[in-house]
Parts: sequence; structure tokens; C-alpha cells
Amino acid sequence: MSFLPEDRPRVGRDAAAGAASSAAPVINYFDSPATARRYARSRPSGHARVLELLADALGGHLPVDRALDVGCGVGHSARALLPYARAIVGVDASSEMLVQAERDGRIDYRKGYAESLPCPSLDFDLVTVASAYHWFDHERFLREAARVLRPGGWLVLYKAGAMGRPLGRPDFDFWRREVLNARYPKVTRNDESLTAARAAEFGFVELSVETTTRGQVYSLPDYIENLLTHSRVARVVDGGLEPIESARAWLRGELAVFFPSAATEFTHEDRIHVLRKAPKV
Repeated sequence: MSFLPEDRPRVGRDAAAGAASSAAPVINYFDSPATARRYARSRPSGHARVLELLADALGGHLPVDRALDVGCGVGHSARALLPYARAIVGVDASSEMLVQAERDGRIDYRKGYAESLPCPSLDFDLVTVASAYHWFDHERFLREAARVLRPGGWLVLYKAGAMGRPLGRPDFDFWRREVLNARYPKVTRNDESLTAARAAEFGFVELSVETTTRGQVYSLPDYIENLLTHSRVARVVDGGLEPIESARAWLRGELAVFFPSAATEFTHEDRIHVLRKAPKV
């Protein structure tokens, strides 16, 4: 893990450390080589499935000329944009995540922050954020998104669910809330939703909000590796607080009850929020 610069927004403080002061620096939980490698290998990638909804939302405007993917991580979300944009820029604050990103001639990966995008003004037709908006200073990011988008361009915020819940097991929610959270507390994030009224303050009009579900089958080892990519666990094992094999063993013992056979189907909830920058009059 590494600390981000002091002028970064204070939205990613460590919940396990107790009540953090407003002067506490943000921690980048994804800037460890080990975390980035596990993320590239084991994080579920439902981005393409969620972005299929863009065809309806943007109608005949696809593919756009240029798209910007903010918080692109190891490139799962940037690659999911390939059917929808002729050229893509992926930006992420973690050098280690960008090292793991699979290259493509149409994707330009850059290190940078959502609140100070390394991009010219009015350069993009589409800006996307996949499961990263909660790490941003929302006001500063929305100003930047409005700056880099061309008039009439689209802002798409979406979440590709990664933890999910096993079918027919309502007790999993209790386990996640009470047992998992007791050992690996959820990291503090900025989970405030973007309302239509708030978006309008930055020149965006809300077009649609849609929530869908999808199923994904996991073996127990695969699901454990998935959980090891989440910030709540990564901060512990890659911060030197617990050996990763200890975390694997604990998760294996706790999760075995949810895997009565070789594989279990989990339901993931996805959400997509489509907004448009006002066209130039």
C-alpha cells in the first residue's frame, strides 16, 4: 500500500484504524504489486455485461470517437469499452495496477487522479467510471468530467458487482455483515449517490438509472481469491498485518458451508447510471 499525496481528497481513510481525522491521508489499497497481480488474475470482470446496456442508452451514437475510463485499474473496464469507442484512454492512480493492464493498440493507459485528469479539455465523447466512484472526491471529479467532455457527451457511472451472494442462502448476508466485517472491516469510502439535482449543478442531465442481476458460478478456491482482491482484505494481507495463507485458511473455513458441492452460483447486482453533458447552444 502507499499513501497518496496530501492534496488528494480525504475519502478513502482506513476504517479499521478508527475515526480518522480530516488531515489523514488517503491510502491507495491497490498500489501493491501483489494486490495488482491478484486483481488482474482473480477479480470477477462483469464490465462487458453491464456495458451492453449502453447500446440502448446511447442509441445510434455508438461507437464514439474517444472514450475516457477513469479508475481503470488493471484494464478490465477499459477493454470492455472496445466495442463502444474507436480510441480509449484509461486513467488510474495506481502504477502497479497499470503495470498489470492488458495492452491493446486502441487503449492509452495513463497514471493520474480522477480529480485532476491528465487530459485536455473537451477531448472525449464518453467518460466512464466502473466501481471506482466511491474512491473519488465527487465534486472535484464531476468538475473534471464536465471539463474533458465535449458538449453533448456522456458520463456513465456503473458498478459491476464483485462479492455477490449465493443463491438460496440468505444467511450469507449475516455472515458478510457480522463475521467478515468483524475480521476485515470495510474500508471507509464515499458512498453518497449522485442525484439528478446534484448532477445538474455540474451541467449534466440524468438519462437513466438501471439495476440488473447476473449469475456467476465459483468454486470455493476461486471465490476465496476473489475476496482477496477486495480492499478490506488487501489492506491487511498486503499491509503486512496477516500472512496471506492465514487469510486464505480463515476464508476457506468460513466459506465452506456455502459450497456444499464443487461449485456454487452467486448472484451479482450491477447498476448503471447514464448522464449527458448539456449540448452547446
